[in-house]
Amino acid sequence: MHPDWEPDKLATAAIFYSLHEADIAKGLLDSCGVDCFLCDEHMHRVHPLTSEIIGGVRLQVAQQDVELAKELLKEYIPPDDPSGPGPIE
Repeated sequence: MHPDWEPDKLATAAIFYSLHEADIAKGLLDSCGVDCFLCDEHMHRVHPLTSEIIGGVRLQVAQQDVELAKELLKEYIPPDDPSGPGPIE
């Protein structure tokens, strides 16, 4: 966690029930310069079926960055081809 963050000055930018989607969203915000971290990520990795019980994986940002983070996440459009790149030959 960022050393300047205080727990009472954090906000949830998004909640995910898929760890893969949460990782992509975190990478997007990181690449745009928005400091963030995933809360309950490790619990989901150890016990993936508990995600719904614990309320999903929360993407946390500083309170002053929450609107920017939500806007960036809203603007993100995943690629049309979900299969990804082909094999290297």
